[in-house]
Amino acid sequence: MQKTVVLLGTLDTKGIEFGYVKEKIVEQGCYAVVVDAGILGKPLLEPDITREQVARAAGLSIESVASLGAEDKAIEVMSQGAAVIVQELHQSGRLDGILSLGGTMGTSLATAAMRALPVGVPKVMVSTVAAWDTRLYLGTKDITMIAPVTDILGLNRITKRMLATAAGAVVGMVRADPGPLPSDKPLIGVTLHGDLLPCLHVAKEILEAKGYEVIVFAAVGTGGKALEEWIEQGLIDGVFDLVTHEVAAHLYGGLADAGPHRLEAAGRKGIPQVVAPGGIEMALLFNPSQGTPEHLRARTVRMHNPVMGGVRANKEEMAILGKVMAAKLNTAIGPTAVLIPKKGFAGPDKEGGDFYDPDANLAFIEALKKDLKPEIELLELDAHINDKLFAETAATLLDALMHKI
Repeated sequence: MQKTVVLLGTLDTKGIEFGYVKEKIVEQGCYAVVVDAGILGKPLLEPDITREQVARAAGLSIESVASLGAEDKAIEVMSQGAAVIVQELHQSGRLDGILSLGGTMGTSLATAAMRALPVGVPKVMVSTVAAWDTRLYLGTKDITMIAPVTDILGLNRITKRMLATAAGAVVGMVRADPGPLPSDKPLIGVTLHGDLLPCLHVAKEILEAKGYEVIVFAAVGTGGKALEEWIEQGLIDGVFDLVTHEVAAHLYGGLADAGPHRLEAAGRKGIPQVVAPGGIEMALLFNPSQGTPEHLRARTVRMHNPVMGGVRANKEEMAILGKVMAAKLNTAIGPTAVLIPKKGFAGPDKEGGDFYDPDANLAFIEALKKDLKPEIELLELDAHINDKLFAETAATLLDALMHKI
């Protein structure tokens, strides 16, 4: 069965380039459905779905969009319409993958539509801003961004080769995609930071042996957001929230900010959760090459990698984090437990480590215990978070909570 690739973009500015990509996709045996999201100029490629249809999907005529008078407002409307269109195409079996080309405006429009599609559907964005901070474009979806290096303007020996390989990328992706894979195993979401892999491996092995399927979210901001979204969508059956430093990142700033609602969805939905303070002492991650924030210049920075450093939360900050975590967990309507490793919350937070500060950790524990409602089980282990005992206890405890529902 032939696969279909949707080409979404502004055909008044990129029609020639989209036409070349369409040729390459068809040459490789796939259908191509072209969606025009341009606004003003004449389309340079005949679309299968017109800009008028895209605007109507957002509730306006294309004339109304053009008369808005502000480019950002017009792009926002066409983004909304494009999202509706691609969802309809996917639901009707006419979208196996999607590709777009663009600069700042085209990238904003196309990735907004891509984010409306499920995880797993191939999404390729050839973008002149692929080398920027792409978090706002990617959101929590699996969008592949390709940096063209040159601008996407006209066909020449360089752009032809780049566009041909981009076409090949999306064709390869749609052919390789097996589609949704069924499973009758309960799905457990686990958060992770690389230094806690020893804990993860043990807990994951135990949970899988007990009949669960385990999916891991990197707690880098987008990972925590994705976990919360998947819980809201009913995709997750239970949670081992091993790494909660995204809560600290939101409170104190930094690269791993997952927003104000991190650590809330599981409680709101009533699914079982075991929560640990993994990495919560790493209050702020930032790129020192871009300058150390002024309020941190007197504090010790621990480099995580060559472009990322972190600052350890002090006693006062840890106490605030304990209160914040308790407040979030107190809203839970389902089985909830907190597991505290008294010998350290992260890889470098152990005796002799860069972030070892038992007094600060104690301030967190005391604040959490003071405010946590009695219905929530709290266990303190005389162990480090990477000790086998901690991982075994967490996995066994979550399994017990799963059997309470």
